[in-house]
Amino acid sequence: MVIPGVLLAFTLASGIWLHHLGRPLTVALFTVHKLIALVLVICASVSVYHLCKGTSLRALVVGALVVTGLLFLALFVTGALLNTAKVAHAALFTSHRLLSVLAVISATVTTYLLASGRSS
Repeated sequence: MVIPGVLLAFTLASGIWLHHLGRPLTVALFTVHKLIALVLVICASVSVYHLCKGTSLRALVVGALVVTGLLFLALFVTGALLNTAKVAHAALFTSHRLLSVLAVISATVTTYLLASGRSS
């Protein structure tokens, strides 16, 4: 689970960098940000799949996985809307930032639940 963690750090860093550069968005950096986020989701999904293969998961872990997945999906949607909007709406920026924080918290809790379930 180290690679997804590193990718998450790069995704957050590139997002903060994009925010500080302002609009219009730098196409190259925005594309890198989107690609890193996509690779993050793929790597995390593969890691979770291999970690959970052949084991039965508690309902709490399944719920945490679903919530984390939905938060990352919402991040992709709000990010795409930020890219296509002619004028950046404050509510859209705020929701993307809030979703980022919630996704990191949810991913951390989910990782903890997965790790604690493997050690018992």
